[in-house]
Amino acid sequence: MSRSAIVVGAGIAGLTAANALTRCGWDVRVLERSPEPRTTGAGIVLLANALRGLDAAGVGDAVRAVGQRAYPGTLRDGAGRALVHVSAEQIAARLGTVAIAFHRPRLQEALLDGLGDVEVTYGAAAAAVDPGDAARPAVVTLDDGTTLGADLVVAADGVRSRLRAAVAPDAAEPVYVGSTTWLAVLDNPGITEMSQTWGPGGEVGLIALGDGRLYWYATQVGPAGRPTGDPAADLAAARAAFAGWHDPIPQVLAATTPEQVQQLDLYGFPKPIPRMVRGRVALVGDAAHAMPPNVGQGGCQGIEDAVVLAASVSGGSGGDSVVDGLAAYDRVRRPRTSGVLRAAWASARIGEQLGNPALVGLRNAALRALPARVMLDGMSRFARWTPPTLPAG
Repeated sequence: MSRSAIVVGAGIAGLTAANALTRCGWDVRVLERSPEPRTTGAGIVLLANALRGLDAAGVGDAVRAVGQRAYPGTLRDGAGRALVHVSAEQIAARLGTVAIAFHRPRLQEALLDGLGDVEVTYGAAAAAVDPGDAARPAVVTLDDGTTLGADLVVAADGVRSRLRAAVAPDAAEPVYVGSTTWLAVLDNPGITEMSQTWGPGGEVGLIALGDGRLYWYATQVGPAGRPTGDPAADLAAARAAFAGWHDPIPQVLAATTPEQVQQLDLYGFPKPIPRMVRGRVALVGDAAHAMPPNVGQGGCQGIEDAVVLAASVSGGSGGDSVVDGLAAYDRVRRPRTSGVLRAAWASARIGEQLGNPALVGLRNAALRALPARVMLDGMSRFARWTPPTLPAG
């Protein structure tokens, strides 16, 4: 008899979990708080570990078809001087595959397509969950009072997860990471390489997408609460903050219109969560380990979670029951995600959050002296992950 799973959250981690569980023979239903699928949003780059995870979940080819090979290009200082250059070919040779850039809505659309006739309910906000135990199912309660039972509940409801309290009530709440960020997607004015710039107290990235558009992000250190909710004012603030940076950054920001940009403050866990499972409920993605974006692993770790979870509860690892499988999932994932979380905070401190001119100069000199293979060593620390094989359902 097929086992049932409810996935709460139709983001990247949740949809990957739904695909992986369906592949293993689970009867899956997805609940999403938003009233409809997102058609706008920013970009994301997935590294080799995430792409292998999507392959294991059975959607790798479909996802690659909507992405663009990311050419890392050069890490620069605020004046445009090269610090480190790593080519796509070097990444492919070291990690087995290039990185791929996506427009988030197109990536999520590909993941949704992979679900076939799996029921995805929009406008269904999960308020709470009873985790259940080995003898009884988990029960999700929606805002409207509806209750839904399942053999497994996957809490993929993001950094502000409402279900996390039932799993890890003693977890530290996410905190402001110290940086606000602007994100935008616009028609590509001719940028062909992915680039990253570290200046004093800030960072800018330019990433060509596969549909003729450009994704840019910019972060700046400062107090929380700066997004105004007025896109024109937020864009004006970004243009002012990065006006003195090297070309083509000011030109790209000038070509961006208010309706193309969003500004938000970044939040992450200050320390690893003490547990990712309770009863029949598992946390995945940002609900379990939201982190600064500085090692490019936020979305990647959510994909890893999803695949390991599906394997753990489907006979690929762990014990015979769902509860035993979730215990195995926690044993595997928590050390891994804890290490990535700590690395992300450390990278933030030496990246855009470094504002002292003397320390910035020392950092930049050290980066210029490093051979590209050292940068690749840092990337491969996380990106060489190999997913488990999912048992066929």
